[in-house]
Amino acid sequence: MASHTWARAGRPAGGRIYRGRLGPPRRLASLLAVLLAAALGLVLLLRPATPAYGAPLAPDFTLPVVSGGHGTLSLRQLRGHPVLLNFFWSGCEPCQAERPILRTAFDTYSKKGVVVLGVAEASDNVATVQRFALAGHLNYPMVLDGQGGTFWRYNVGHYPISLFIDARGYIRGEVDSELTADSLRNGLAQAGAVTCDTCAAIARPASAPSDASGSDIFAPPYVAHPFALRDQRGAIVSLASLRGKAVALTFLSSVCTEQCPLAGRALAQVDHLLGKDASRFSIVVVSADPENDSPAATLSFALKSGWRGLDWHYLTAPRPVLQQVWHAYGVPIVAPSPIFKGGIGLTHDASVYLLDTQGRWRAYVEAPFQAPQVASTVRAMLHS
Repeated sequence: MASHTWARAGRPAGGRIYRGRLGPPRRLASLLAVLLAAALGLVLLLRPATPAYGAPLAPDFTLPVVSGGHGTLSLRQLRGHPVLLNFFWSGCEPCQAERPILRTAFDTYSKKGVVVLGVAEASDNVATVQRFALAGHLNYPMVLDGQGGTFWRYNVGHYPISLFIDARGYIRGEVDSELTADSLRNGLAQAGAVTCDTCAAIARPASAPSDASGSDIFAPPYVAHPFALRDQRGAIVSLASLRGKAVALTFLSSVCTEQCPLAGRALAQVDHLLGKDASRFSIVVVSADPENDSPAATLSFALKSGWRGLDWHYLTAPRPVLQQVWHAYGVPIVAPSPIFKGGIGLTHDASVYLLDTQGRWRAYVEAPFQAPQVASTVRAMLHS
């Protein structure tokens, strides 16, 4: 439409083009006008709906395609197409619930040049992603972020999260919850993929973070408050007993269904990313929910988090004892009302305190966090 409009603007006063004979200069000028008009029309057609001022450039990545294709796929090779980038975990209920919207996005808008791309979380694998796609009748490509680096670079701490990237590779909008028909249309319009006069604006994301490094380590270190609590095996664990290992200390509930499962899986990935250094790394959890953190519940949580074979300790004690530890580490934990089931309504923080091999507090990572960020800092602590 834009190209046709610009072509009309290039017509002579009489409104007719190439009627009668034109001398070479006029023919060349008219031809150039038409070509210029077509080029301008194409630019207008692909131009984002709003200016890109302040929009961050989407970090590039190359990941293996595990569903909807084969080989590897990089974001950079999609330049020239608007992209709907969907971060998910196959076991996430909102991720499963939004599959009809994603299917609609692919079936409807891929014909208009939009690329739908799913990025699976590190705890997924080829089989779980393929089952997820098959159950939702999803035919678009999905890649697996096996090391968790892409999730971290994009600051994805929960899922689903959908980013709308324009044809030049800039992140134009973000939906950090389950997609709806309206948020899908609004996001595509904001990325310049569709024309929509009635669409509302969606949130713009901040720039992606950079990789963690040794500069995140406190210098000088802080004194970590001592404790001595029993773990899932009945053994007493203290800062002294943990000497010689870097420790990821956090406060969780084994029956929590929000931040805790994410933190648990991320800590397992930290151990994996450390490679040989994992022999000098320990995961230590202080219960934030002593009434529900039974030995069976904590073991189930550990297995679901992927801690089998890792060095981990889940420390519990009566609430009055734990309250002293919570207070010493500045962890605000509010018990839920008795009307709630276990783990529901509990207010707590799943951030991580990183202690060095001498039991000193060297770094703090706020939740939600990603494994590469923590692994990089732990490695820097071990080798500093």
